[in-house]
Amino acid sequence: MSASVRPVTRVASLIIALALTAGGCRDGDQAAAPPAPHSSESSPTAAAPKPVRTKLTVGTVTGHLAKKEQRRVVAAAGRVVDRWFEAAYLGDDYPRRRVDKAFAGFTPGARSQAHADRALLTNEDIGRRIDAAIASRRLVQVDVLAVRGRAAGLTARFTLDLATTGKVTRKVRVRGRLFLTRTERGWQVFGYDVSKGGRR
Repeated sequence: MSASVRPVTRVASLIIALALTAGGCRDGDQAAAPPAPHSSESSPTAAAPKPVRTKLTVGTVTGHLAKKEQRRVVAAAGRVVDRWFEAAYLGDDYPRRRVDKAFAGFTPGARSQAHADRALLTNEDIGRRIDAAIASRRLVQVDVLAVRGRAAGLTARFTLDLATTGKVTRKVRVRGRLFLTRTERGWQVFGYDVSKGGRR
């Protein structure tokens, strides 16, 4: 084992089979590759990046779904992902101890598991030692599964790059997939496959 010390990219997954009335749903996408491990500490004097807006795109559409409906459901998925980004990682309301609203867009089962993975799925592990977390890159691409002309399942593939300021100055990349299902509360996350690590 090498004596050198490198930050470890952490990964959490919660993938639950989603039964559809028309049959089983299988996600054929490859899992997002975790970022290459780099030093997660940046220079204390490095300027924080300016915040950016999410770039939201339509990915693969399986089955027939009208273009207007594609745009509508992809926008809905984008709002769920953005809500999670903001509550879990970003903002200038640091230092803070808890991230209670981070999983508001998750189903009850996924919310419970995500809470157990909150050191990865949020900034709670460093929240008391930072003053702000600013995004420099927010990419979300949504794949759609349509059954009988209606969206039945969504997969949001994302990359979030951010930098923190305060006692901990760090550049972080969070990437992976969120799996969404339609519920009485709208589209919600029922599973995830997420990695978090340092970047240059």
